[in-house]
Amino acid sequence: MANQMTERLRYFAAVVLMSSVVNVGTAQFSFAIPDAIKLLKGSWRGSGTASPSKGARERISCRVKYDVRAMTVVQNVNCAGADYRINVKANLTVRGNTISGSWQETHFNYSGGLSGSVRGNVISARILGVSFSGRMNIKVSSRRQTVSITRYDAKSKKYRNMANITLRK
Repeated sequence: MANQMTERLRYFAAVVLMSSVVNVGTAQFSFAIPDAIKLLKGSWRGSGTASPSKGARERISCRVKYDVRAMTVVQNVNCAGADYRINVKANLTVRGNTISGSWQETHFNYSGGLSGSVRGNVISARILGVSFSGRMNIKVSSRRQTVSITRYDAKSKKYRNMANITLRK
């Protein structure tokens, strides 16, 4: 009888231990969406400048829409100037302070992936594609965001300013 009690206690202890290990293991995968990502939700409008790889810098107007759900973000960007147009759709996954995903630009037919991080109210991403490589930084508040995009120039091996845009809700 004593051996049965001891075996039951060991079994109970093992179940409790396994339960706590499973809870700790799954806890690391339940991430909260960073506030900067939540603030993106909705429609934004604004303007700025764009410097295409070929051509002069020009003023552009932009409309951007973010659909933020659970751990995914869909971004639709439409910007146009006198001689410049860009239409991008990005699908992002958010895991804690890390973002990753894919993007497609329909006007120039570029596509690729991106990865980055969220720190406070700043979202930083590295953008990679066959025809484009660069960086994007978004600084966001509840009613305003500033977007800076740089393009990597393989010849000079430097990042060149491509666009600076200010958007408001």
